[in-house]
Amino acid sequence: MNYFGAYHADIRSRALDSCDAPRISKGQMTVAGYETASNADGMAMVYGRMRNRRALARELGCTPYASQATLALRAYQLWGEDYARHIEGPCVSCVADIRRDRLLLSRDRMGECCLFFARRGGGLMFADHPDTILKAAFVEPVMDREALCELMGLGPARTPGRTPLRGMETLEPGYMLICDEQGVRRRRYFELEAREHADDARTTVARVRELLEQAVNEVVPLHPACMLSGGVDSTALTALLCTRIGRVESFSVDYAENAADFVPNAFRPEMDAPYIGLAVRTFGTRHHNIVLDQESLAEGLDRAVRLRGFPGMADVDTSLMLFAKEILRFSGTVVSGECGDEVFGGYPWFRGEVQLPEDSFPWSGSLELRERILRPEIREKLGLRAYVRDTLHAALDSYDVSGVPEGQERTLFLRQRLCFDFFMPNLQERAVKMCEGQGLTVLTPLCDDRLVQYVYSVPWSIKRLGGVEKGLYREAVRDLLPEKLRMRKKSPYPKTCSAAYADEIRRRVRALCADPVAPIWSFADPGAVAALAASPLNPADTPWYGQLMAGPQMLAYLLQVDSWMRRRDVAVALD
Repeated sequence: MNYFGAYHADIRSRALDSCDAPRISKGQMTVAGYETASNADGMAMVYGRMRNRRALARELGCTPYASQATLALRAYQLWGEDYARHIEGPCVSCVADIRRDRLLLSRDRMGECCLFFARRGGGLMFADHPDTILKAAFVEPVMDREALCELMGLGPARTPGRTPLRGMETLEPGYMLICDEQGVRRRRYFELEAREHADDARTTVARVRELLEQAVNEVVPLHPACMLSGGVDSTALTALLCTRIGRVESFSVDYAENAADFVPNAFRPEMDAPYIGLAVRTFGTRHHNIVLDQESLAEGLDRAVRLRGFPGMADVDTSLMLFAKEILRFSGTVVSGECGDEVFGGYPWFRGEVQLPEDSFPWSGSLELRERILRPEIREKLGLRAYVRDTLHAALDSYDVSGVPEGQERTLFLRQRLCFDFFMPNLQERAVKMCEGQGLTVLTPLCDDRLVQYVYSVPWSIKRLGGVEKGLYREAVRDLLPEKLRMRKKSPYPKTCSAAYADEIRRRVRALCADPVAPIWSFADPGAVAALAASPLNPADTPWYGQLMAGPQMLAYLLQVDSWMRRRDVAVALD
């Protein structure tokens, strides 16, 4: 079999490595962020950060300075397929076994690193970016029914393993892909388990604090800056870093004219600024408030798609991309509080009293709205509601709930598992691609798999200590924060509220509707889209995805879909 990979660490596609087993040469090198190593028996490649590098080197009898790729190759030669279990941290590995004509890929346990692949004949191509596979013409840029349902029914989220392109897949977190004469198969090496939780509340709080400090301590040598929103997640991480590093660089993001147009709602009850100011005064950070203008947010939609490779979260992506560019002026690494809401239960759907639809995901927005923008004949062929319902129930049926008490505990357990599998990967991909695309490395200590596994098994009565969202986390950081910061109500990543942004998106959508050959009209109805653009864009009437995408973001997502299709010549084939 011929195996070849295209795995590049930076978004400019400078590093393109073709692995054809007979041509593998001896030696070791580092190219554009990933390491390779080889010997007479095989070759290995690792991208990312192996957190147990030194411990693994001792276990394998290697020098402390051995490359990550050397360790992966040695681990495979010692433990075979089980080698991935011994690699910890956010990294992807590839091992080519020359003697057995075999290729193995592994993705990190929590999915912080992206890994796409496609099969053709007896070969397989893999990459950290879908465009690399498209450029190599390993798959055709085509959306079939399943792919279009992913894009319009679930997007910007995706079903684990799937993409909006026919023939292109993703390797799920905690999985290996094994390719040999028997074919291509997946093997799971890590899975979150609902274990019996014997610790009482006090012990649980202490253990969470211990695991949190462990995760932060491991990134301290990188001397990272901090994204600081004034929320409990980022503020506690900033506090911990300040106790270890001293004065750190902190960064917040805001938008021109945002304060004038801000209207409190259930998702975002107040602005971040007062809380950020309190945190900066408390911890003495060297703070930078980055203010983005509305035109740049709209102008950056296309570049954000290029960084992701698929349509994403519209200006929520663009703002992080622009934010990362400014942070890079001061620091090459930054700590983010991403994943805290998934791990500790901060989202509205983790409130047991919240009633949710039975046949769609809690964050998917209005399926009626998603169907409305489709051409009638496409709507009939897709069966969008049935696809979403079947995807949801297939996931729920696959989860092991033995040992999880029935009632509210099981309901919340299932919602959290869905959140880990469907919602969190979209936010992780956003964080990594928007930051790394600008040359900035983003670190997410709250996504540490040891912390996540422990909290995953904690009963919800303890996760919601004191009857408040994220009560366990708030209690674990009690001594770090002023009470006003510790008990701040959940507020999501700040998005623009400016009417100027909405007007600019409307203008761009009207121009799109005037283009009869725009690729999006192969399945979308220009009349329906134009009517939505002319509407007040009330968030209650135009919910699209999660807490942040409604109204202008919904329209901006459609602009990204058209841009993505246009640049890649994506066709629709439903027959």
